Amino acid sequence: MVGDGMLSLESIKTVATAMLSSADPDQIEGIDPEFIQLLVPTLDVLNRIYFRMDIEGMDEVPKGAGLVVGNHNAGITFLEPIGLGARWYIEKGMNDPLHFLVHDAMVALPLLRTFLIRAGCVRASHKTANKLLSSGKKVFVFPGGNLEAFRPYRDRYKITFGGKKGFIRLALRERVPIIPVVLVGGHETFFVLNSGERLAKLLRLKKLVRSETCALFLGLPWGLGFGPIFHFPLPAKSQVRFLEPVSLKNYSPKDIKNKKAVDEIYQKVTGRMQAAVDELSAKRKYPVIG
Repeated sequence: MVGDGMLSLESIKTVATAMLSSADPDQIEGIDPEFIQLLVPTLDVLNRIYFRMDIEGMDEVPKGAGLVVGNHNAGITFLEPIGLGARWYIEKGMNDPLHFLVHDAMVALPLLRTFLIRAGCVRASHKTANKLLSSGKKVFVFPGGNLEAFRPYRDRYKITFGGKKGFIRLALRERVPIIPVVLVGGHETFFVLNSGERLAKLLRLKKLVRSETCALFLGLPWGLGFGPIFHFPLPAKSQVRFLEPVSLKNYSPKDIKNKKAVDEIYQKVTGRMQAAVDELSAKRKYPVIG
């Protein structure tokens, strides 16, 4: 269990030292337990106050290796995983860490890169994910990526993976369960008017910066924002729910090439997630307020 309380001066010095150290986004050993233990009480308090974050189902998550699959909200300013991670370590301690797969752009920014890596993030790739899963770790992935992150506001309650099924092949290869988790609220921290997929194709952004969108949105501090850029999030109420794991015991690594099996698992995972999002969103009365 991680203790309560805000950062002391000594703790700030320790965190600053860690932030100024070098960090390799392709190495799975970059996670820093001391760094995490010092930060999570403060991060949890901030998320409880600003996003009023509620988390359900964490106790039902099995220990050991697993592929945690979530829906991506809030564009680049995706703070929900930070609040989720903070609560995870407060409740479960450091014996079952979470490792998040993150976009190249996130680990290209010096200070942000170090923060993410020390917190357990690695550059998104099958190579790093395979290493983590084979060593008994939990890997957190957001298959919808940039496409889902900048989906239009009207689609904020839709699971939008865009048919991406690489996560299923990864789980089959490593013979680990898929643990779905849904996050609701983060996509109300700004308002995407248009995802700009056609423009992104025209500008070849997928090849240049691995972005499938070039969104037009309303958000702080820009007023009217354009492109896959950061925004200052509105204090939207955040809800997180871990769902029953999807066991792959009836499948084998050979099913990686079995389209029917992969599609079946994909529908099972996204179907459960959509049903949970529908249930949570039905209880929300107003945008941002919740």
